[in-house]
Amino acid sequence: MSQRCIVFLISDTGGGHRSAALAISSAIQLLQERAASNGDSGRVERSEAEATADARPGQGNGADAGAESGAREAGPQLKLEIVEAFEECGAFPLRQFARLYGPASRYTPGLYGLIFHLSNHPGRINEVQHFLSPLMLKGLERRLSELRPDVIVSVHPLLNYVTVAALRHLARPVPFLVVVTDLISAHHSWFTEGATAYVVPTEETRQLYLARGLDPERVHLLGMPIHPRFTLPVASREELRAQLGLEPERPVVLLVGGGEGSGGLRTAVEAISQARLPVQLLVVTGRNRRLYTQLQREQRKWQVPAKIMGFVTNMPELMHASDVIVTKAGPGTICEALSCNLPIILSGYVPGQEEGNVTFVERNGVGVLAREPHQLVRALQELLEPGSTLLQQRIESARRLSRPQAAFDIARLILSYLPPPGQPGPWEERQAVTQVATAKVKGR
Repeated sequence: MSQRCIVFLISDTGGGHRSAALAISSAIQLLQERAASNGDSGRVERSEAEATADARPGQGNGADAGAESGAREAGPQLKLEIVEAFEECGAFPLRQFARLYGPASRYTPGLYGLIFHLSNHPGRINEVQHFLSPLMLKGLERRLSELRPDVIVSVHPLLNYVTVAALRHLARPVPFLVVVTDLISAHHSWFTEGATAYVVPTEETRQLYLARGLDPERVHLLGMPIHPRFTLPVASREELRAQLGLEPERPVVLLVGGGEGSGGLRTAVEAISQARLPVQLLVVTGRNRRLYTQLQREQRKWQVPAKIMGFVTNMPELMHASDVIVTKAGPGTICEALSCNLPIILSGYVPGQEEGNVTFVERNGVGVLAREPHQLVRALQELLEPGSTLLQQRIESARRLSRPQAAFDIARLILSYLPPPGQPGPWEERQAVTQVATAKVKGR
């Protein structure tokens, strides 16, 4: 039997899409490895604790967005392929357009948010798709023909329409799943008609799907995929703090800027230092080497003890060692923090795209938005004062809301769409029909 292939379609417009693909593919890999070790390559039955008992450390992100790409083997009969669709399949000027996401969301967030809201409408998104699709359709068809996937998974809203069109042109019955990675404010383009199944992280996004009038049998509320590392047991908080060289009793504030180290880290650190809060800081700058160097140089002036880190691979340990996280409103980092029962203070958000994530955090009682320095200081004071009932309330809310096994649930759904053992895949069916017809002709 030929090797099965699952293709993940992503775009590196922000780190969250690749992180989601890596989380799901890692879960698939772990499930397949356990199935193979049990001598049953046809079934994947395994608890999350068992699946991650031998998990290997993977890429971190400064908020856990991995840099891993390309093909990954998940057992002798399954290959996992992550395709950066705009880069690998897009024609000029689409590749350049995609590269504008980072600068646009960072330097002109108001304009980015305006574009998000203006395009978040059925008629307008159709216009956008009619513009984008011709720049990618042929390239995507070519890439899919090369990879011959048995299942396709999209984790980016702007790739769904063109994927449905490509499969229609190729006339291949490949199951196509869409995994939504926005917690509440999911853009209309996520729910392009024609996908085999849709995975949503919250009830709010499920209601948006249903409002489109799409088949309710095709939507699955499974949560936001985070890396399987977040389901592994860790050492106690005391042991983790000792390993990290932290004071055992002083509250720990984890400040994370995302994969590129954005999100007002320097301003947040300065505000905490000037207020002389009785805390210690873990500061993660991600890939922003310039910010890392700058903070290292300024650290001697701070009024609070701090440890500065760049790109990290031990985010679960850092979160479990902390009392609160300060981060921008990326959905992946929010759900990672929830899996560690960690209260959240949001330092900012991308307008449009991440506005719903702020609502999600505040509505569920796990954190607040504090965009201004004085708001951040006040939020930390309220949360970390001795005997704070607010801290315990937010820890309990995070524990109630957390779905750390979501990647495994999504992985099982994806694997259920693979052709049964011994059956031809979507790219083999035509070949099988041709062989049967040829045999009949020869037998006359």
